[in-house]
Amino acid sequence: MGPIADEHRDPDDLIAEITREFCDGLQARVETMRSALERLSNGYDGEAAEAFYRAAHSLKGTAASFEADELVGPAAELSDVGLRWHETGVLDTAEVPAALVGLERLQEAVAAYAARLEGDASR
Repeated sequence: MGPIADEHRDPDDLIAEITREFCDGLQARVETMRSALERLSNGYDGEAAEAFYRAAHSLKGTAASFEADELVGPAAELSDVGLRWHETGVLDTAEVPAALVGLERLQEAVAAYAARLEGDASR
């Protein structure tokens, strides 16, 4: 829908649609981080470190806007690790499995957020 059509829509419906779009895009963000970690498991890769950091940092920043508080902590932890890798260019490959564990925590938080949204929508 274009801007004119949106002017006549209920604001709550628009917010719900934007929130669903955010939720629908979460898996792509997780997969971006997972792909970057796979590349990093072979040693430092500047592009992968930057992709990992940016995906985690972006999620950390937007999650609160969508009341996705359960995502903020895991995303912040991953963002901190990714920032260090990105800024220093140093990676101990033993850190990658720990980041994968953090990514699994984030994946669980994504599922919890999606379930909460679904429960809220059915009310």
